[in-house]
Amino acid sequence: MYFIRKHAAMALLFSLTACATQVPLQAETAVSNTKMAAMADADSWTYLSPAQIDSTRFLGPPPDAAATRREIEFMLSLQAQRTPAQVKLAVADHEQSVFRFASIIGDGFRPDRLPLTASLFETLHETGNVMEKQGKNKWKRVRPPLADARIQPVAKYSRSGSYPSGHATFSFLSAIVLADLLPEKSEQIFARAREFGENRVIGGVHYPSDVAAGQRLATLIAVLIQQNPAFQQDFAAARAELRAAMHLP
Repeated sequence: MYFIRKHAAMALLFSLTACATQVPLQAETAVSNTKMAAMADADSWTYLSPAQIDSTRFLGPPPDAAATRREIEFMLSLQAQRTPAQVKLAVADHEQSVFRFASIIGDGFRPDRLPLTASLFETLHETGNVMEKQGKNKWKRVRPPLADARIQPVAKYSRSGSYPSGHATFSFLSAIVLADLLPEKSEQIFARAREFGENRVIGGVHYPSDVAAGQRLATLIAVLIQQNPAFQQDFAAARAELRAAMHLP
């Protein structure tokens, strides 16, 4: 997987390789009836378990109160300038699905046409969910609208901790893997991932530092799952399916 090896933060790769090899990673089969049944029965099916690594060691804590106030002022300036089009996109980007990238990949990028690709990214979504909870539960950072009544959110949000952003984690993790599947579109893919994160700030539901932390967490996950046989097999199956559907070599 050349793209991930080259672009998923080489310094992070070197520093985390030892961590990845010192813990037992899942060695499940590729996408199959067995896997689909397990996904239906299990609380979560992931490529990385929170028991394997404490991601908060690599994220670091959220900004202090003074920095948070500066972030709120920045968000208020964005709020005053946001357009109806930005509001519409921020609302739509609440959906955590890799198929939100269809706008830059093409109309054929749909789950009904790409079941193996859908399965890969559903598992990545679950992986991001369980890992992001480490930081959310540890720091319990209060969401911007709950911290300052002047923030008027337009996007949906939960009452869970704000740091790191789960949407940014998923969008950037999806971008890293999707860009490795389709390196021909890597630039557009990462631009769209950045837009996902920005829309959580424009939408009034995450601080900029939440989004930055989500991007760092996504990179950490992307590096560590490279040695998981289940990810390797699911990635290979999705790559063959997706590239065939797009008539690419």
